[in-house]
This record gives sequence, structure tokens and C-alpha cells, in this order.
Amino acid sequence: MRPLYIYNIFPKLFKNINAWNDNLGRIKDMGFNCIFINSIHLPGFSGSIYAVKDHYSYNNLFFIKNKPHKEQLKEFISNCKKRNLDIMIDLIINHTSKDANLIKEHRNWYKLDENNELKTPGVWQNGTMVKWEDLAILDIENSPDKKNLWDYLLNIGRYFLQLGFTGFRCDAAYQVNSEFWEFLISTLKKEFKNIIFLAETLGCTPGHIQSLSNCGFDYIYNSSKWWDFKEDWCLEQYDLNRNIASSVSFPETHDTERLMSEVKDNTRVFLQKLYFAAIFSKGFMIPSGFEYGFKKKLNVVNTTSNDWEQTNNDYSPNIKKILNIKTALKPLREESSIEVIPQINDTFVFIKEWDNERVLICINKNIKKNQTLNISNLEELLKTTMIKDYSPENRINDYITDLDIALEPAELKIFASEKHYKN
Repeated sequence: MRPLYIYNIFPKLFKNINAWNDNLGRIKDMGFNCIFINSIHLPGFSGSIYAVKDHYSYNNLFFIKNKPHKEQLKEFISNCKKRNLDIMIDLIINHTSKDANLIKEHRNWYKLDENNELKTPGVWQNGTMVKWEDLAILDIENSPDKKNLWDYLLNIGRYFLQLGFTGFRCDAAYQVNSEFWEFLISTLKKEFKNIIFLAETLGCTPGHIQSLSNCGFDYIYNSSKWWDFKEDWCLEQYDLNRNIASSVSFPETHDTERLMSEVKDNTRVFLQKLYFAAIFSKGFMIPSGFEYGFKKKLNVVNTTSNDWEQTNNDYSPNIKKILNIKTALKPLREESSIEVIPQINDTFVFIKEWDNERVLICINKNIKKNQTLNISNLEELLKTTMIKDYSPENRINDYITDLDIALEPAELKIFASEKHYKN
């Protein structure tokens, strides 16, 4: 399976599906090979795109009038495939809107409390339980009508694959019974070739990830976005999970703050986070607007096309460059082993290795000061010769045997053998 370079079209940020089509050319030009679209189902009373009222009806906000929604969607899928872009959509299994049509017809498919009222999902945040009062939880594990519920959810997957989608981002995958995922994924993979399942696993414990290990997921998310290059947890998580499934890194998602806002307009740090996310794991993803340094957080209820920002910035060339580098160096496009090379100053140096090919990545963790990088045994570390600088910026000319350079604040550099660089 080819590594996934995912561009997340957040549908509420665009005027309609015609605007999705208009952006496919530039998305492809940046180097992405996969489009992910968040939920386009008809929403319930809250207007949240993740509060599904009807799985087989579409959100009117995303489509033009006087033309069937399904027809427009099939044309968009066709346009993606003409550009060799995989096309994924949200598969929301855990819950529906509280005013979903299913509740009237199949109340016994839902979790109920002691008062026979619909249960709502929630999450602990800073010691407080935050509940989504517009949602009702499906009882996938213990419904008295479990077979029919499972078949209903399976048919949702069939429906969108028959439309032409090539895979699913499975929302809140760790909150869904692993036996169900195994049933759904194995059934659909028998019926449809080369389909992709990406498990949304943010906030998961290692136990949650382990429970998904035999379900058939092709990709999971990793948490490298929140790593400071110091603590051990990120590399430990990566090493544990890479034998379960390949993972997707991201500098931001539709659920997080915008990176440019987080780094307070520090372009050096913005690019460091971008470059690191692109090369850390096999998969990579950004949401709409990241390439322009958008700062306003996306919202599943309130975002509209009026929130498209005029930033006068365009980091598309930087994205294209790092994805070209990732594609050219095999260890950067696989879930490679990682070997840390200890340093005495504020730098982080590590080697990614795959199939006897090694790449050295060097990062200045200090975002304000230069740091000296001194490596006298580069050929020994990389077990090769003809080493060159393949960094996204400020490349050193000619072959390199020793390093004695100053890394600029937040700078990231990449070194590998010319023999392994398949441009």
C-alpha cells in the first residue's frame, strides 16, 4: 500500500462542492495522493457535521441546487480518481444525532440510561466531563437487535464504496467494539479491492490501540504533533504501534488549534512542525487552510466559507518540497525503525532505517538560538558513502563526510546517500 499523503477538505470551509473540485489541481500539485472529506451526511438539530440525522441524505450546505446531490458527489469522486487521488470519507459508527430518524424506528439500537433516556457521549477534559448533548450513543456491543444494527452499519460502508470512495476515516474508532470493526472491515475488504481504513485514535491509551490491532485497520493516527523532542513517550508509542498499523502524522487537524496560531506567527517553528510531521511516519495529513497559515480554528458547527482567510502567505511550495523528499527517501515514507543519536546540546538527532537504507534527521529544538551540530562519523552512522544534504532548506553543496555546522533556530536537516535518493 502506498503511503498516504492526505489533504483534508473540511467541507464547511468551502462554498460548495464546486469549490472542492476547483481545488483538486493545486492539492495534487502539492504532492498529496489522498483526499479526506469530513462527514457530508444530513445533520441533526445542532448543525454539527458529526451529529448525523440520516446516513443516506446529504447536507444541503455542501451542494448546488437543481442537481441531485448523489450525482454531484459521484462527479467529484470521478475527478479525484482522474488525478490518481484516493478519496476517503468519515465513517461515523459510534453515535447519531439525538433527532436521528433511526431513533424512532430502532430505539433498541441505542444505549439508554436508568430512566430509559438516550445516553450521550462525553470525554474527560481537565477533570471535567464534557458531554455532547446533541448526540446519542449506538449500542453496538449489547443491543438486543445487534445483528440488524451491524448489518445496517455495514450497508452504510457498502453504499459509499459503491459510490466510488476508496476508504474511510473511522471516527472515534477506539470507542467502538473491536469485534464489530473486525466484522465490518473483513467483510468490506472481501467485497472491495484496495480499500483503506484509517482509525481515528487521538486520545487513545496504549490498551485502546492494542484492542484495534487485529481489526484490519491500515492506518492509525499518532500523537507526534504534541511532542517536544525530549520526553520518551512519542518514540515509545511509535515503536509499539508501528507493528500494529502504519500511522499518520499531522501538524494540525480539524479538532486542534491552528498551528500558526499556536506558534504565534513564528514561521521557523511553523516550518519545523510541518517538516517533522511530514517525515516522522508513513502517513501525513493537513486540513484545508494549513498551507496558507490559517489561524482560525475549524468548527464542526459554526465554520463557513466566510472563514476563509486572506493571509498573504502560501506554504504550498514548502509542502511540495518536503513531500518530494519524503517520496525520494524510502525510510521517510515507511514506518521505519528510529535510532536516537545522543547530543550534548539543544539538538535532536535520529536515524530512520528501512530495508538497509538509513536517513539522518537533525533538529534544532531551540527556537531562538543557533545550535552547533558536530558529527565526525557520518559515513559510519549511515553505513554508506556519497552522502548529501537533502534538507528542505539551506542545503550544503557537494558530498559530506563530516558535519560541523550551525543549525538555525528550529531548523531541520536531512542527510542520506545519493545512492538511496530516488528522485
